[in-house]
Amino acid sequence: MRPLLLLAPLGWLLLAEAKGDAKPEDNLLVLTVATKETEGFRRFKRSAQFFNYKIQALGLGEDWNVEKGTSAGGGQKVRLLKKALEKHADKEDLVILFTDSYDVLFASGPRELLKKFRQARSQVVFSAEELIYPDRRLEAKYPVVSDGKRFLGSGGFIGYAPNLSKLVAEWEGQDSDSDQLFYTKIFLDPEKREQINITLDHRCRIFQNLDGALGPQGPLGCPGAEPCLSWGPGTDEVVLKFEMGHVRARNLAYDTLPVLIHGNGPTKLQLNYLGNYIPRFWTFETGCTVCDEGLRSLKGIGDEALPTVLVGMFIEQPTPFVSLFFQRLLQLHYPRKHMRLFIHNHEQHHKAQVEEFLAEHGSEYQSVKLVGPEVRMANADARNMGADLCRQDRSCTYYFSVDADVALTEPNSLRLLIQQNKNVIAPLMTRHGRLWSNFWGALSADGYYARSEDYVDIVQGRRVGVWNVPYISNIYLIKGSALRGELQSPDLFHHSKLDPDMAFCANVRQQVSQQWAAQDALWMGQAGRWASSSDPHGGPPCHHRPGSSRDSSRASWKPLAPGGGMGTVWHKGWSSGLRPTPTGTTAPMMQRESQPLRHRLGTRRRRRGALRRRSKCRVARPQTRHFLTCQCNSTIPQ
Repeated sequence: MRPLLLLAPLGWLLLAEAKGDAKPEDNLLVLTVATKETEGFRRFKRSAQFFNYKIQALGLGEDWNVEKGTSAGGGQKVRLLKKALEKHADKEDLVILFTDSYDVLFASGPRELLKKFRQARSQVVFSAEELIYPDRRLEAKYPVVSDGKRFLGSGGFIGYAPNLSKLVAEWEGQDSDSDQLFYTKIFLDPEKREQINITLDHRCRIFQNLDGALGPQGPLGCPGAEPCLSWGPGTDEVVLKFEMGHVRARNLAYDTLPVLIHGNGPTKLQLNYLGNYIPRFWTFETGCTVCDEGLRSLKGIGDEALPTVLVGMFIEQPTPFVSLFFQRLLQLHYPRKHMRLFIHNHEQHHKAQVEEFLAEHGSEYQSVKLVGPEVRMANADARNMGADLCRQDRSCTYYFSVDADVALTEPNSLRLLIQQNKNVIAPLMTRHGRLWSNFWGALSADGYYARSEDYVDIVQGRRVGVWNVPYISNIYLIKGSALRGELQSPDLFHHSKLDPDMAFCANVRQQVSQQWAAQDALWMGQAGRWASSSDPHGGPPCHHRPGSSRDSSRASWKPLAPGGGMGTVWHKGWSSGLRPTPTGTTAPMMQRESQPLRHRLGTRRRRRGALRRRSKCRVARPQTRHFLTCQCNSTIPQ
């Protein structure tokens, strides 16, 4: 009898210890709405999985119901949330975080989230914004705030399950109605606000809405010893904070570290930039941690099973080394019977070279379509025709667009691009000794070039990864499924008065955004981790020295191999000294291209002469391969 009496207290002790071991985050559930499995949603899930959040996605497979021409909507989210809360309404200890997904990133874990929520001393906490939306007439009804953001944002809120059930209990609207207006009216009703116990996250301790917090000029470097990133002069509210193996967003205005980052409104491009780093997609210690995710392996696949690729080649102006351009095309390690050719030659000068190439090798390809200079087709129209040929053919798996002034020196380029498994992807092209490349890291307020904080490091090979960017040009690979889906508009290369390359990128961002796809419309990826056969190191171009921390002088970095791209891109114009002959390029110029750089430049006098002639060529470095990726699944409004 005594042993049993001793066991009883021991059992109660073990039970108490078990309850004590229960993690606080076990009582946290994250609910979100996602009608499609897009790149933005996958990015959201990656950041959630990094911190071990429990995610439940509502509405997968449903159509997104928003009336055409309206910018509001969101009522569908309230309807889905109301239904999901029915089984949780009586769970008093359950904390539920409801957030958007396509344009949201987690920057910290559940423990910090719950701690900050309980410190707010309210049952429901909404994100706060600098700008009022959607009805500015309600501004006077908002409570006055002495410190922090004043207006409610519906992209994220957290609260106890019973209180959230009361919050959405009165919803009887349409899917196309505004969710933010619905929550705003409840918050502005003093009686309901007190009954549900609602407050706003005025100082961005939990939620950081980017709209109103960032300037329009694109990312710029911010001063100080701490590595960071800010946007625009005088708008340094949000910066990137690099910690050891972890990246946070820091709010300088309130000195807080938000847990969730929301790219609401017209800040999708800035969120894409932050998403290149947060929470640990790229750090100075680890490099790129997600570059090997979701790849399409071609190992063990025979030539007969490889996907069909339509190669669009564009000769839009007199170009040196056109013969070498065709030679490099022939050197691609890809079966020609699985390649179709579309060639637009705008220059009478190159007609003989094109016809000679087709006469010798045209029969080796699955099909050939040539649009010559006699047709007088405009650049944008020709590019639309090339993309549409793949769009209309269900057997076309990829569309590979290459300008003739690209010298693609890596024979495995096409295979490597396919393996990346992105909707739109392009290899990074650089010009040796210059900061030119075929991508932009940011856009200015009027939609043109702005230098991002990491642009120089990427071009020079000090940061290697797969980057989301707003602009690419010259060469890219597009999935045929994307052309038949998100990019089904037959006029991708016209947009206002923009050049075809800028029009293409603007249309990708705009068209995909209207379909509520993912957030990362355009990417710039740099796959320097893939070493070519000529790279003796077989590793990434940069190495972090163990045992030392990264500082602003970058003294702890040691280059293993020179950075660079997959090939050369020749400038669109040249002087008389570089002009090709009627039968092709001159032999001396071809020899210069293959010789070492010091021989090509020669003496100082020759170098000055070359600069005066403004011959601009982008020289290949085959030691590493860098990729530009344009992810078509994105919501990036103009």
